[in-house]
Amino acid sequence: MTESLLVLRAPSANRVFTASAGPLAVREARWVLGAHLGAPVDVHEREIAGVDYLEIRTAAQEEASGSVVDGFLRPLVAQLSSTFAAFEASQPDAAAASAAVEPVGSALPLLRPTPLPGAMRHGSELETTLRYPGKTNEQFTALLLNLAAALSSRRGGVLRGDLAVLDPTCGRGTTLSRALRLGLSPTGADIDAKDIGAYRTFLTTWAKQQHLPHTQSSGRLGLRSPAGGRGAGSRWDLELAADRQAQRAGEVQKLHLLTCDTTRLGEVLPDRSVDALVADLPYGVQHGARTEGWQRSPLDLLEQAIPAWRALLRTGGGMALALNRRTAPYERVHEILGSHGLTVLSGDGAFRHRVDQAIDRDVVLAVPDDHPQLGLLRALAASADEPTSVSAAAATDPEATTTDPPARAEAHEPRERTRHE
Repeated sequence: MTESLLVLRAPSANRVFTASAGPLAVREARWVLGAHLGAPVDVHEREIAGVDYLEIRTAAQEEASGSVVDGFLRPLVAQLSSTFAAFEASQPDAAAASAAVEPVGSALPLLRPTPLPGAMRHGSELETTLRYPGKTNEQFTALLLNLAAALSSRRGGVLRGDLAVLDPTCGRGTTLSRALRLGLSPTGADIDAKDIGAYRTFLTTWAKQQHLPHTQSSGRLGLRSPAGGRGAGSRWDLELAADRQAQRAGEVQKLHLLTCDTTRLGEVLPDRSVDALVADLPYGVQHGARTEGWQRSPLDLLEQAIPAWRALLRTGGGMALALNRRTAPYERVHEILGSHGLTVLSGDGAFRHRVDQAIDRDVVLAVPDDHPQLGLLRALAASADEPTSVSAAAATDPEATTTDPPARAEAHEPRERTRHE
């Protein structure tokens, strides 16, 4: 027997992004749900009465393995970038169908609203308030972070709150804000002191307005090697809690904000300390260098930074890179990553979508060559590239396209604290 969960997608404020949101949401859900459940999951677009949904089909499980679906599926669906509401779908019984006045109506499934657990520690204002030219769409940022987390063998940390996230080109912190909303303690770095300062000012104001107990500290970045040369930059640390009681109990989130050249991150952060690396690479359009002396094209930046980024990833870590195909062609990015011990999992154009006339955006997913779950991730990559929509005939016959029941998810690795926490 097949159970069907229908997810109503949230509207996007970006009209251009909306046109590609359906297929992107399907591929995100296949990666995220499949990684946590340990096998490919059947996810498609489906239209019902003129409304677009994501349909997630899971085979009914025995009681022992059902706890895996109940424990992971709904919390993960709640965290997907496009989730607005969820419904359980069922076909009307035969008696009701035969008595229906409108024949067409009998073919439509019955939708029952189903509650999803609260996925966010903080409100949406943390992501949406700060506005500036060139800001990345918040839904796309959430998708990027979810994909990177799914690649990690410690992916369960996104639910526990201990997944180590790094954005090495954080700008004004869109990814960091999403990570904070999820209850994580992220680290971000950027060479642009103006962007770092703007984000720092925003976060401090936001914490005060939300009446969140918090402390902050700042100083120069310390180098891991005494022979490292001149200082690498500065750091600002924010620690916040839900209330005073949580603060006294040590139940806090920590944000580490580094003003430094991303190519030098290996000098200030411990090796193998990052579970999920998320980077929205400069598009080479309006986010290029501001000052001569650190001007780099997107490909130059990637070539110079990837040795440090690779060293920071744990063996079971993963990275999701957003890029402009016009200035960073997929084939060249694939080559650069492969030459530094990384296996690219996403296909050419798997997440491709138009942003504007100058930006043809895509996502590249990669993990270390020795990732302990590489076989599973390759299977998910093949599943994610399948067509994203389902035919009307298949929609009324759930058994026609349902994948095999997912195996019980592998146990998530325990939390590993890093020296910079």
